[in-house]
Amino acid sequence: MNTKRMRFVRRGAAVVEAAVVAPLMILAMFGMIEVGYAFMIKQTVTLAAREGARAAALPGGNMSDVTAAVDASMAAANLTGYTTNSNISSVGPTDYEVWVEVSMPFDRAGFTGQLMGGGSFNISAKTTMRREGVDAPDSDGGGIEM
Repeated sequence: MNTKRMRFVRRGAAVVEAAVVAPLMILAMFGMIEVGYAFMIKQTVTLAAREGARAAALPGGNMSDVTAAVDASMAAANLTGYTTNSNISSVGPTDYEVWVEVSMPFDRAGFTGQLMGGGSFNISAKTTMRREGVDAPDSDGGGIEM
C-alpha cells in the first residue's frame, strides 16, 4: 500500500513541475520567434536601403526613385510605418556618393508591440553607394586613375 501511495505523490510532483516549467518554455519559444522576426525585419530594412541607394546611384536618380524602390521592398514584406532619408536632393554634379537610410520603430515590427519596450528604439539601415557616371577624386583631386 505504501508503494501505491508513493506513486500518487510522484505523479503530483510531475504535474507541479510541468505547471511551473510549461509557461517558461512557452515564453522562451515566443521570445525566439520575436527575435527571429526582428532579425527578418532588419534584413528587409537593409535590403530596402540597398535598393533605394541603387536607385539613387543611377544617372538621373532622384528622391522619388529612392522612395519608390524602398516602398517596393518594404511592401513585399507587408511593412508600413517606416521612414526614408537620403542625401540625393543635396548632391552636386561632382559628388560621387549617395546614401539612403531606412528606419522603422521596433514596435511596428514586433508581435509584442510596446510590451517589450518596442517604442524605445528603431530598426534601421544605411547604405552608401558610388554614383554611376561620376568619377571619384583620387589623392591629387583628379578622377580615378587606371
